[in-house]
Amino acid sequence: MTLTQDPLHPARRHYVLKLDRQADPAQGLVSGRIENLATGRAFDFNDAASLLAGLARELVEDKTEVSAPPLRRD
Repeated sequence: MTLTQDPLHPARRHYVLKLDRQADPAQGLVSGRIENLATGRAFDFNDAASLLAGLARELVEDKTEVSAPPLRRD
């Protein structure tokens, strides 16, 4: 049995979701800002599609950063 060292919900994937005061899902208005707590990267979104697209970009960037070898400090 192999145990993974990566937690189920890693801290590098914690986000803060800030909804605009005009956001009203009943009317299809979903807008705001989302920020990654670990990296500080943030993006604005104007609808559900742009929110999901932004999160997908974050996941791709996260996989790229995690798979990159650590920098050597000599």
